[in-house]
Amino acid sequence: MATGYTSSASTVSTLAQLSEKTNTDVKTAIKVVTEESSWFRSYPREQITVSGLENRVPLVLTQPIHPAMIPDGGYERIMSTPAPTSGTFTMTQMNVRYGYTGLAQALSNRARAAMIEEQTAYQAMMAGYSIGRGVGTQTYGQSSGTVAVVKTTGGASATQVIPLKNAYGASTFVAGGDVGVQDTFISNLFRVGDHIALIRASAIVEFGAVTAAPSASSGVGYIDVTFTSSITPTVGDLVVFANADIDSTIAGTDVNNWMIGFTEILTAASVLGVATSNYAAWAPGSTSTASQRYSYAVKEKLINDCKNASGMKVNRFIIGQGVVRDAVSGQLGSRRYEGSDVDLEGSLKPGDGEKNFTSQLALPNTVIAWYDQAIRKVELSDLPEDGSSSKSIFKLDKVQNKSAIAAAYDYFAQKVPSSRAATGYATNLTSA
Repeated sequence: MATGYTSSASTVSTLAQLSEKTNTDVKTAIKVVTEESSWFRSYPREQITVSGLENRVPLVLTQPIHPAMIPDGGYERIMSTPAPTSGTFTMTQMNVRYGYTGLAQALSNRARAAMIEEQTAYQAMMAGYSIGRGVGTQTYGQSSGTVAVVKTTGGASATQVIPLKNAYGASTFVAGGDVGVQDTFISNLFRVGDHIALIRASAIVEFGAVTAAPSASSGVGYIDVTFTSSITPTVGDLVVFANADIDSTIAGTDVNNWMIGFTEILTAASVLGVATSNYAAWAPGSTSTASQRYSYAVKEKLINDCKNASGMKVNRFIIGQGVVRDAVSGQLGSRRYEGSDVDLEGSLKPGDGEKNFTSQLALPNTVIAWYDQAIRKVELSDLPEDGSSSKSIFKLDKVQNKSAIAAAYDYFAQKVPSSRAATGYATNLTSA
């Protein structure tokens, strides 16, 4: 018997070339906004016209002597007036740059309807996020620019797994070594693609690029780095960012180019060129390294100590996220009856005029406190708003001999502490 033909409908996949590829809006699937850049906008501005030669901060750091209690007709008190001293600061320059081609510019001008998001607007937005990240890390760092320290000496190779310790170059807050929250924090200060340099005895060891953070093989507390030549990372080497283009000297790194941050304000022997050894009052008003839970008593000690040392009441608190969680657990666990008015540990909610901050970059196991007028900012350009390209010093440059344009943002700023006594910290706090 003969077999007839059968027919079937054409499927969409068979005629797929007749369809367009469509997309939703671009979705941000990771955290790109840095809270600290928003906080920075609320810092009071220092009243100064910035000089390219020297910027000074007069500081009263010596107490007047007591009066003389004299008999009738007696000799008056010796003539004495404490002299102020002065600190100095320089401005810092934060720069981000990106490039696009002549074709990209033409497509933006004439074919924007075919774009999910306009390319140059997207690139500008990412540049703003980069500046925000820089403000975030430098909120806690030191003007030295140190991000971390090499923990142990390794072997000679261009491909390295770098063990890290001492976030921002100090062991006070995040020494690492816990294979937990602190090691995670240190390795997460770096991002894949960051260029770094190792510094030893104030000299370049070598430049490298971060390929994994945390390390793909060793995990938290380590980063994977490919250096431009074979080197031996040595215990005590300083790890700094080196994202400047072309420059292969120490000037091409962040060494001594960061803003003054809390690690420096709270732990350094000298800030603004004024040494604590010369002026005992030029030191944090409150320090605590006791292993304990953050409680009302810990907060009150910070407030009392700083008030006694500076005459100012601290009203800003940066609290590590794990510390916040543990404090909440502690408050709820100590509540005898319903209602916040019977918390045995008191209230950790912000009081009148106070503000609490927390973020992913907040130092773990730590609370930082300061009086908001004791740390001011100086700016020579505006800080771009998160996700916006509307502010800052912006410039466009034609790339020589190429159909390409380089775009760049510059942000010139500095943080200026006027009273270290109005700052304090409690670290080694329990984290949940």
